[in-house]
Amino acid sequence: MSRRPATVLLIWISIVFVSAVDSQAQGILWSGPMISFTNLAGSDWTQAANQDRLTDDVWLTRSTTRGIFNAAPGLESSYTKFLSPSGTEWAYGVLANYATLTYTDWQTWNGGQFNVPSMVGQSAVVHLINSDIYLALTFTSWGGNGGGFSYERSTPLAVPEPGSVELFISVAVLVVAFRAPRKNKSVKPCSGS
Repeated sequence: MSRRPATVLLIWISIVFVSAVDSQAQGILWSGPMISFTNLAGSDWTQAANQDRLTDDVWLTRSTTRGIFNAAPGLESSYTKFLSPSGTEWAYGVLANYATLTYTDWQTWNGGQFNVPSMVGQSAVVHLINSDIYLALTFTSWGGNGGGFSYERSTPLAVPEPGSVELFISVAVLVVAFRAPRKNKSVKPCSGS
């Protein structure tokens, strides 16, 4: 292997490594359009229409009493104080400040079991821990007995996954490097006659 391809390969490996580490450290921000989700009072929490299925392992819902929980398969079938909804962390604030916010469980975040309605209308950021996703969420209603709640939340942007642009650039650099014309460094003497 000549020196030039080895140097290019080393640069390419460095770019891919740094991009992978950088995208993992930042998390994924769902800063797309806001959508509304409503769980009506008295609804059957086991039905898909009454669950906000954010990812494969975070499905937010509520039964007829108590707080929200994660109904994804194998996780929770009811609300558990200071744990539900599992796989999430909550903070008051805006998505632009996600990295500086202090996250906690849902019950601590909203001020305890009897202070839940105070969260209505306040901007929050939810961290989906396993997927390292951060999204904006604002509760718009909270029902008492009989359950029910509603909120607006952000959605993913329709852009390439983190790192895919860096990967494209890396491949392009490799293609250009290996296709670039090479100078012939050996000099043959000219015979003059």
